[in-house]
Amino acid sequence: MAAGSFILVLAFTFILFNSQLIAEETVIVNKDFNGREIKVRAGGMIRVDLEEIGSTGYSWIMQDLDNELFEVVSVRTENPPPASDVTGKPVIKTWEIRAKKAGLGEIRILQYRPWEGKEKAAGSFFLKIRII
Repeated sequence: MAAGSFILVLAFTFILFNSQLIAEETVIVNKDFNGREIKVRAGGMIRVDLEEIGSTGYSWIMQDLDNELFEVVSVRTENPPPASDVTGKPVIKTWEIRAKKAGLGEIRILQYRPWEGKEKAAGSFFLKIRII
């Protein structure tokens, strides 16, 4: 293989590898980002971490996510207390969301008791997202 061809293959491999790393970036947000705008690359991930106290019945619930721009990859509760100790202990509800294509979208999450409905929400989280 000629030196020029080798350098070209090496450069292409470097670009391909780095573009995959960039596309797989994760932007982590929490309540401090409420009302802000963030940027993320198409293919990148957004992780939203919100604290809730599960024993009160209030839960963070995603509202009308644009499925053309976003894909919810996972939703989980982190650090749940043991069954014998649930009273008042906060937990972190985490969403991992993939930004599918370029555009401008938003994430809106409300905190309410499902049996009372979102009209009685005790909290809200809003994030504007520019996907590049």
